[in-house]
Amino acid sequence: MNPDAEPVLPSAGHFAAAVCRNCAAPLHGPHCSQCGQKKAGRIGAASLRTEIWEKLRVFELDQLQSTLRLVTGPGRVARDYVLGVRKRHTHPLKLLLLAIAVLLIVLAQTRYLHSSNVQVSRIMETVRKYAEWSFSLGLAAIWLASLAGFRRCGGYNATEHLVLALYTHFVIILANIANQLPLLLLRSPAWLAWHKHWSGWYMDAAELGLVLLALSQFFLVDLRRQWWRLAIAGAAFVVTKKLLLYFYAWLLVKLVLARAAS
Repeated sequence: MNPDAEPVLPSAGHFAAAVCRNCAAPLHGPHCSQCGQKKAGRIGAASLRTEIWEKLRVFELDQLQSTLRLVTGPGRVARDYVLGVRKRHTHPLKLLLLAIAVLLIVLAQTRYLHSSNVQVSRIMETVRKYAEWSFSLGLAAIWLASLAGFRRCGGYNATEHLVLALYTHFVIILANIANQLPLLLLRSPAWLAWHKHWSGWYMDAAELGLVLLALSQFFLVDLRRQWWRLAIAGAAFVVTKKLLLYFYAWLLVKLVLARAAS
């Protein structure tokens, strides 16, 4: 940089020049043909508010629309995405990571993994540190179930089955968030104990129902002729998820014991 050169100032003339202020390429329209940036204008309070609102509005609207479509049609959205309808739908991994983050916040607020026993609470603290990994087990179970029941149906490859699993798992995480919300209002120990005891049963049934719904939508299942594929996929989901959870619990116990001994 030339020390004798005049410093660049945010003047009206600086922004009026037909030059991209991001890459210095000549501008021949409202957007740069080289880097794609919109012609820059001087930042003021009004323009800053407008930019923030536009980015937030687009983000929230995009997420909300995708979520609403997924609640009733996870398989249809996944099928659209695989067949090339990408702009209309948010990337499944982006949605899933967002849902997991929200679920972790809700679990922390409801103190679902806390205990009055100090030793148990220490164990639960270790569980919380590795909770993010446990959420991937359901994703793996959905993916394997899809492959087990529909591997040779429609010519979809393994990655396309994974897209279906990602969207379906996002809806399952939403269901788990909804299941936790009453605990934010009703905080009595008796209600929490009841919830912990029974929610596992009805949530397992709800998750299986969501998986079967997504599979039937994605593969356009004819129940009269292809019911057995859904049965195989449903059984694979239940068994695989149980085995993965048992294996994860076994590893977690080993980790807790190792930390307790150190």
